[in-house]
Amino acid sequence: VKSFFIETFNSIIEAKSAFLAARNFSEDIFVSFTFQDNCRTLFGEIPESVAITFEKLGAKAIGVNCTEPKIAIEVLKKMKVVTALPLIAKPNAGKVTIEDGRVRNSISDSELAGYFDAFFKAGARMIGGCCGTTSAYINLIHRKRKNISKIAVKRFWEQRNESYLASPQKFVKADINSTFIVGERLNPSGRKKLKENLLKGDYTIYGNEAKAQEDAGADAIDINAFVPELDESKTLLDCLYEVLKNSKLPIFIDTQNFSAAEKAMRVYAGIGVYNSIPARETELKRFLPIVKKFGFKAVISLVGRKIPKTFKERMENVNLTIKIAQRLKFPVGDLIFDPLVFSAATEPEQIFETMKTVEELHTKGLKTILGISNVSFGLPERSLLNSTLVTLATNSNVNFLIINPLDAMVMAAYRSAKALVKEEISEYIKWAKEFPGKSRDISSVKTEIKIDDTKASVSETDLVKAIIEGDVKSSVNETKKLLDYNTPSEQIIDHCVFNAMKKVGENYEKGTFFIPDLMKSAEATKAVLGLIKKRIKRGTEVSEQRSKKKRIVLATVKGDIHDIGKNIVAMVLESAGYEVIDLGKDVDTTKIVEAVKRYKPIAVGLSALLTTTMPEMGNVIKLLRKNGIDTPVIIGGPNVSKGFAEQIGAYAAVNNAFEGLRVIKEI
Repeated sequence: VKSFFIETFNSIIEAKSAFLAARNFSEDIFVSFTFQDNCRTLFGEIPESVAITFEKLGAKAIGVNCTEPKIAIEVLKKMKVVTALPLIAKPNAGKVTIEDGRVRNSISDSELAGYFDAFFKAGARMIGGCCGTTSAYINLIHRKRKNISKIAVKRFWEQRNESYLASPQKFVKADINSTFIVGERLNPSGRKKLKENLLKGDYTIYGNEAKAQEDAGADAIDINAFVPELDESKTLLDCLYEVLKNSKLPIFIDTQNFSAAEKAMRVYAGIGVYNSIPARETELKRFLPIVKKFGFKAVISLVGRKIPKTFKERMENVNLTIKIAQRLKFPVGDLIFDPLVFSAATEPEQIFETMKTVEELHTKGLKTILGISNVSFGLPERSLLNSTLVTLATNSNVNFLIINPLDAMVMAAYRSAKALVKEEISEYIKWAKEFPGKSRDISSVKTEIKIDDTKASVSETDLVKAIIEGDVKSSVNETKKLLDYNTPSEQIIDHCVFNAMKKVGENYEKGTFFIPDLMKSAEATKAVLGLIKKRIKRGTEVSEQRSKKKRIVLATVKGDIHDIGKNIVAMVLESAGYEVIDLGKDVDTTKIVEAVKRYKPIAVGLSALLTTTMPEMGNVIKLLRKNGIDTPVIIGGPNVSKGFAEQIGAYAAVNNAFEGLRVIKEI
C-alpha cells in the first residue's frame, strides 16, 4: 500500500495538481499547507477553503506545517469548523538566529512540545514537527501522547451532512434552508457585447462583470462561454482565469461540452458546481464520475427523455437521478435539482408545477436551483416578473437563484423576501443602509480613489484606480491620454505609478489584497511602464544615469530552491520602476558577488526559506565585504529576523515585498 504526504503548499491549485497525480497511485493521501501570521497562505487562501477542497477531493487528512505553533493552532480551529477529516499539525520551531556559527531557533524543544494539548484540542490527530524541530522534541510529544486515552484518540468529531462551496478566499455553507444568488450575467447567449468581446479574444469583460456581480451581492458566479465559432474548451478557460483574477466568489461551470467541463474543473482552486446534467441515464453516467473526481456539486436539469410538464414527471426524473448517483457512489447531497422555469408568456401553468417540485424536494432534504429570468422571456417589464418569482421561490425554500444581481428590483425582492421568510432582518437593514433608495441600478455604485496630490487630474486619478484594480486595458488607455497631453513620463511614474503601488501595498498589509491582487496590479503597471519606455527611448526624458541607479540584484541563496517570495519581490520592484537582475534560485555565493560587481546595484536582495540555507546569506555578505563591496544587503524569508540581519551584517530583514520596497526607497 502506497501513502503520499504532500506538504508545505502555499497554493490550492499546486497542491491539487500534486494530489491528482498521487491519486493515480494511491487513495491514501495526506495534505498540508503553510500559513502566514494572518492565517492565510502566501496567496491569500483561507484555511476553510483548503480543508473543504481537499476533503471533497478525497484526502485522508488535512493540516498545517512549517508554521509557528500559535498560528498553526488558529488555522486548525478554522479547519475544524468545516471538515470532518483528521487534522495534521507539524509546527516549526520559530525564528532563526546564529550563535557561534550554529543555527538556533527561538522556540525550544520543551516549549514547542508544550503546545501538544492545544494542538489536540484544536482537532489535530497527527502531530509532528517541521523546521528546527529535533528528535528530542519528538520524544517529548511521544510521551504526551501516552497521557491521552485511546478513546479520545479514536473519537473524531461526528460526520456531518453539511455542504460547502469554496473559492480560494471565500466559502459558502450551502445548507438545505439557505437561499443564495448565482450571478447570471456571464453568458454570451442573448448578450451581444459578451459575444463580440469573445470573438475578438478580449476576455477582460468577464472579469469586470464578475466583480460587478460580486459587489452587487452575488454569492456565486455562473460562467458560460459558448460561442459556436470558438473552441469552447479554450474560451471557457480564458474566461475562468479572468473571473478568478477579479472575483473571490465560488463558481458554477456552465457548459454541455465534456472536454471543456473537465479542463475547467481540473484547474479550479476550490469546490464549485457543474451546471448542468440532464436527468437522462447516458448523460448522468458520463458526467457524474468526472464531477465527483474534482469534488464539484452537480446541477441536475429535470429534463428527461422529454421536457416534463407535470410535478409527477419531474419527480420521476429526480428518482432516476438519485438511483444512478447511488450506483455511481456520487453523494446525493452534492446534487442540486433544477425543476425548470418556463416562460409565463407561453406556459403560465408551469409556475405551479415548478414551485410544487421545489417544495417537495425541500421536504426530502434535497437542494434546488431555479433560472429565474426564464419566466419573463417575451414579456414586458421583465424585472417585475422576475422579482415576483424570486419572492415565490424564496418562500418555497429554493436554495439557489440564478438572477441578475445588478437588477435593483430583483435584489430588493430577494432581500425583503429573505427578511420575512428567512427572518434575516439584520441583513436586510444592512443592505437597505448600503443601497438607499433601492430604485437605482446597483451597477451605478462607484468606488472613489484618493491619491496624495489633491490637484491630480481626472486622467491621473483614473490611472491610479486602474492600476490598483489591475485593469490592464484601462491602465493603458489612461496612460495614452496622459502622454497625448504631453504629461512628462517621470510625472506619470512618480505621481501615478508610485501612488498606486503605495495603495496596493497598504491593502496588502491590511489583508484586503493578496498575491493574485499584486500580480494583477503588477501586470497593469508593466503595461504602463512599457508605454513610457517607448517615450523614454524617443525623447530620453529620464536620463540613462537615473535608470542605472535604480538597479537591484536578487537571488535565492545556494542550496535553497524555494523562490516564490523572491519572485514576488521582483514583480513588485519592477512595477515600482526599478530594474531587477534576478539571478534565480540555488545561486552560488561567487556568482552573486560577480553579478554585484558587474551590475553595480543600489541594493542586493537575498532570500531563503530553509533554516539550513540561511547561513549562506552571511557567507554572501562576508564575500562581498572581502571584495571591498559595501552594497546594502536586504534579506527575506519566513524565518529571518532583525536580530539575524544584525548578526550577519545585513542592512535589513523584511517579511514581504512592500517592506522591501520601503527599505530600498530609504537606501
